[in-house]
Amino acid sequence: MTVEAFHARVTLGVQDGVAEVCLTRPQQHNGLDWSMIEGLLSAQRRLVELTREGGGDIGAVVLSGEGESFCAGLDMKSIMSEPQRMPSLLEADEAGVNPVQRLALGWREAGVPVIAALQGHVYGGGLQIALGADIRVVSPDARLALLEIAWGLVPDMGISVTASHMRDDVLLELAWTGREVGGQEAQTLGLATRLAEDPRATALEMASTMASRSPKAVAAARELFSRAPTLSRRERLALEARLQRGLIEDLGPL
Repeated sequence: MTVEAFHARVTLGVQDGVAEVCLTRPQQHNGLDWSMIEGLLSAQRRLVELTREGGGDIGAVVLSGEGESFCAGLDMKSIMSEPQRMPSLLEADEAGVNPVQRLALGWREAGVPVIAALQGHVYGGGLQIALGADIRVVSPDARLALLEIAWGLVPDMGISVTASHMRDDVLLELAWTGREVGGQEAQTLGLATRLAEDPRATALEMASTMASRSPKAVAAARELFSRAPTLSRRERLALEARLQRGLIEDLGPL
């Protein structure tokens, strides 16, 4: 496996068509300090380079955290040690996305399935990063929470986009209270996709299966399910037919 490191906080390894991005600050439960933020953004950019230039060598991505926790959210002590940098986190780029929003939304630019493996603390920014993945595999004893309210803040890492599949009242309750939920409740509420005693192993297995599938069919499924909610019934059915027609044509003579 080829492994690259970013800002001594994040690694990116690729093996057998699966890329793994791992947060590597385990003693602090992978809390987000400035180096972690920069490392994640750098890893995202590198991942996009690999998926665009690799000719389909990467078919799926796993996001994981080293140690007991996936990510305990912002390390406020570290972040506030350089308050002059705070405004830069809210400066949007030409696409209208600021750096903290890109921490969650940036994984989607890779154009392949992204699976987050969640254990231990999955708090605040950590949970919002996980919501940027397509699929979340969570351990039963994990603890998930939107803790921004404890600091007098609102969740702002693209959650209005990444959690649009969830009920507004559920999100409001979590955002207003900061209540922690376990893995089973997280799945019930729509924060998690699957439960697994070993989320990383399960996520890697899923990613391997997805990477073995037709990249065009995988991309077509993403387009279908991401666009369908904004379309009329007739438009949804037409989109299904158009996407399937293209895939059948690629198969050639049967």
